[in-house]
Amino acid sequence: MNIYICAEIDDHHVKEIMDSHKEFKMIYKEELTQEDVNNANLIIGNPNMNLDLHSDSLKAIFLNSAGNNQFLNGDYINKNTRLTNASGSYGPVISEHVLGMIIAMNKNFKYYINNHWHQLYTGKELYKSTVLIVGLGDIGLSFAKRVKAFDTHVIGLRKHPSKSPYVDIEDTIDHLDQYLPLADFVLLALPETKETIHLFNEERFSLMKQDSVIANVGRGSAIDEKALIKHIKSHHLFGACLDVCESEPLPDTSPLWDMEQVLITPHVSGGYHWESVQSYYTALVIRNIDHLLKDEPLENEVDLNLGYRTHVIRREE
Repeated sequence: MNIYICAEIDDHHVKEIMDSHKEFKMIYKEELTQEDVNNANLIIGNPNMNLDLHSDSLKAIFLNSAGNNQFLNGDYINKNTRLTNASGSYGPVISEHVLGMIIAMNKNFKYYINNHWHQLYTGKELYKSTVLIVGLGDIGLSFAKRVKAFDTHVIGLRKHPSKSPYVDIEDTIDHLDQYLPLADFVLLALPETKETIHLFNEERFSLMKQDSVIANVGRGSAIDEKALIKHIKSHHLFGACLDVCESEPLPDTSPLWDMEQVLITPHVSGGYHWESVQSYYTALVIRNIDHLLKDEPLENEVDLNLGYRTHVIRREE
């Protein structure tokens, strides 16, 4: 089996993958050519989008991104090629990032950084607040674990509810409108699907609790930014923490840049350079090579029609 590794992982992780299956030819290249794709039986990482991935010999692609929607647009890959994403790799680093943004928002850090000695007597507390997590996958569950340390009441919504640790109430996303008026903080950790685009629109922002905070680390398309801007300007919302936006990079002309109660980071919460991300992804790849050889279900395998994972292994933390 010819295996090409294009994931941006450190040398010791590349070696770990290669040493796990020395019987196969493995080649590491930062950029794959069309000839490489044509010769590959397995690609580890995200191949360049300008390559033709319809090769009949390409058995699987193990993406190093948690998102996979860019590979589902149209007839982009061979229907017989199995696709997995790296969900599970990013939960701890993204939840740390968004928790930092929320605390900075609550405690007016943005104001204090940009001003001299001037005390504000406004803000918010996470302590004993109600937190609504919309999208209770790896990122949502990792965040639930950490935010629970603030004695919060955590509500989690997902497509198929189960009894998750650190979550007080778990329900389906169909009941989103029921919980929005209760939440002091709302975290979006959703993939992009037909159902999630502009899930948060004028109507949903109107349902949100007065003086609440919304944070988005999933996909920018989940928020109608015009509606968000309106509800921040009217002071219905206390603020927004955005690591993802509808258009990336966010245009310089966007009013969001000038709003004191908006924190923006440039889609960096799940940076691939973190050791925890690379370590988890490396172990996932090695397990999935074994699954592929045994013709078993792959961990994080993506249904090419549904656009999301159908075989999930929970991260052990």
